[in-house]
Amino acid sequence: MKKIFMTLAAAFVAVSMNAQVYVGGSLGFASVTPEVGDGETTFTFLPEIGYQFSEDWAAGVQIGYLSDKVAGIGYVGDLSDWVAVGPSESAFVFAPYARYTALKFKNVNLFFDGGIGFVSGSDAKFSAMNIGIKPGVAINLNEKLSFVSHFGFVGYETVNPDGDNNNRSAFGLGLNGNSLTFGLYYNF
Repeated sequence: MKKIFMTLAAAFVAVSMNAQVYVGGSLGFASVTPEVGDGETTFTFLPEIGYQFSEDWAAGVQIGYLSDKVAGIGYVGDLSDWVAVGPSESAFVFAPYARYTALKFKNVNLFFDGGIGFVSGSDAKFSAMNIGIKPGVAINLNEKLSFVSHFGFVGYETVNPDGDNNNRSAFGLGLNGNSLTFGLYYNF
């Protein structure tokens, strides 16, 4: 038993020595004033923390906040298309993921995040869930700082607004401007 414990401890130390913690996330702000109709202001704050297990594998979680004034955050038909559909809305986001880095160039890595995302709205009382893959690119500016972008989503999403018989679900590929994110990571 002692040999098994010592072997597991040595394996954990070896993996931990190669591991790296990163923090970062994305921040967004937009204000739209159309010629006709109400304007809209959106704010996104999505901090993130992760753990790099090896050169190819990492795991992390995004925990954050979405706000949309004048129009609500909702789902209108395209995957990852959280857009204005109703009254002002605030929402909490929780999205754990596993990341596989598929291609590495000198300072650029192409990766895929596979995960589950949960969104819970406080004003319009809705919940949403997605499970799928988000491709992305990381540009390593130096040893400690990386610029990261996600683009697109392939998978399943469902939105459950408060009320009866109004749930929406979709499965497929979403490649639109609403699924494009940018952020910075600091690697410890």
